[in-house]
Amino acid sequence: AQDHVREAQKVIERDAITITVKTLPMQSKAVLFAVYVLASKGQSDIFTGECFNVYSEIAKALSLDTLTQRRVSDLISELDMLGLINTTVISKGRYGRTKKIKMAVSKKQIGAILDDDTRLNKVAKDIMG
Repeated sequence: AQDHVREAQKVIERDAITITVKTLPMQSKAVLFAVYVLASKGQSDIFTGECFNVYSEIAKALSLDTLTQRRVSDLISELDMLGLINTTVISKGRYGRTKKIKMAVSKKQIGAILDDDTRLNKVAKDIMG
């Protein structure tokens, strides 16, 4: 019976993540997609700056207004609070602070959800080749 409970919990968590991602505003999806792209390229340490650069490409491709780096950093924090990514603040001394970002849910699952989004799917093919 324990196994059934565990299995059910996994399914519920997976569904909750799917709903969370699908209901995100497009800008947040674009930021999450940027993290996903970098993680898919095998990058283990993803920093705010790189994430912002990829996000900018995605925003342009989706004809979205490109947000400021400050605003993207806020969206990264929101995605962290939603449990979709994990962030660690790193101090770079006088060069300020940056966030180190990791995917908190499986890339496969996020990939499948983003695949379902027709606008993102088209952009994914262009950006990820």
